[in-house]
Amino acid sequence: MSGYLPPRTTTGPHSDIYTPSYQLQRADTTDNHTDVSHHWPIIPSNIIPSTKTLLTLGDPDNPIVSFAPLGFGCWPWGDVLSYGWGPSNGYDKRLDDASVTRAWKEIFRNVSPVLLDTAEHYGYTDGYSEKSIGRNWSEDTTKNRPWLQVATKFMPTPWRHPFMYPDIVYRACAGSLDRLGLGKIDIYQLHGPSYMGFWPRLETIVNALADCYDQGKIKAVGTCNLNIEQVKAVYTILKKRGVPYVSNQVEFSLARQDPWKTGLIENCRKLGIATIAYSPIGVGRLTGKYNGNNKPRGNRNFADVKWDKLQPIVDELLRIGEKTGKSPAAVALNWVICKGAVPIPGVKNEKQVIDCAQALGWRLSKEDEDRLDVLGLFNAPDYRQLQHVQNWWWEQG
Repeated sequence: MSGYLPPRTTTGPHSDIYTPSYQLQRADTTDNHTDVSHHWPIIPSNIIPSTKTLLTLGDPDNPIVSFAPLGFGCWPWGDVLSYGWGPSNGYDKRLDDASVTRAWKEIFRNVSPVLLDTAEHYGYTDGYSEKSIGRNWSEDTTKNRPWLQVATKFMPTPWRHPFMYPDIVYRACAGSLDRLGLGKIDIYQLHGPSYMGFWPRLETIVNALADCYDQGKIKAVGTCNLNIEQVKAVYTILKKRGVPYVSNQVEFSLARQDPWKTGLIENCRKLGIATIAYSPIGVGRLTGKYNGNNKPRGNRNFADVKWDKLQPIVDELLRIGEKTGKSPAAVALNWVICKGAVPIPGVKNEKQVIDCAQALGWRLSKEDEDRLDVLGLFNAPDYRQLQHVQNWWWEQG
């Protein structure tokens, strides 16, 4: 739901990445590391995260999905309000189908197998992000289905009346399948809590998602924005039905440490549920590109706190980046991985993919990780009241 308030600004910088003054070192994403898949939903603390340290979810004897510890978010692919989709008169004239295709190609050069996250409501028309994945997949002559794991979402909007269930979920799933063109959806996610928690009841939606599994349309179920009590409720329902529940997606970054501080990540791990972290670089705020006088354009509600709280984090990311030869974004993403989550930064072009891929092939020292822990924000409300109320309701986890 966050992201649907009107944008505050419609003009601004294009999607160039931040280039620090110090020398960057290209990350070693695949070589010289132990080739091992982990049947835990996290990368153990003694392992360097790379594309050879795969997370394998589901029953260890019958794994369902497997992907690298860094994925990518496809929310920008067609989004006008937050990311300024150029063809729809958005502010970023460099963001279009061509830049998305370049990002697509760069993703598979750097990270595979990879998790791509999308949703039926991402894009200037519903499903445009899913269509972008389907289009690029159909045009990719090097495509290999095991390289790609796709998570998409069902949105429990209040105008989807309880009387419409379960058929409305079946139709939404069929629409996503048609737009993606991948045969099956790897992880079909509930996008967030239903309206006020009872429109419809959580149990109603979850059982409809389970039906999609029984119908052979999806490989596993995931959720988004749920707290641990809600996660346990979903877990109980799906376990009774014999349906795999593999992930819970929440906003998690140094600008919002809540899922780690509250124990949500650890409690999900105990249930065998991976935590997927959206907005892991604060919707661009932790890249070093922005400051108090140059803030992100568009409607980027997540991590929108007063800048004087963010600047010390950015300064520390730059300090660690200079020491390690990594960009601020790569340091921020590596911290998320160290905390047991799979970051899925949104990318607009190939340069941003390369920047984010620097998060792999190394690991923060314990000292640097601890310093970031102290500086990171917990329970820091958005300073715009309407925005805060919207985000507070939507982000239960």
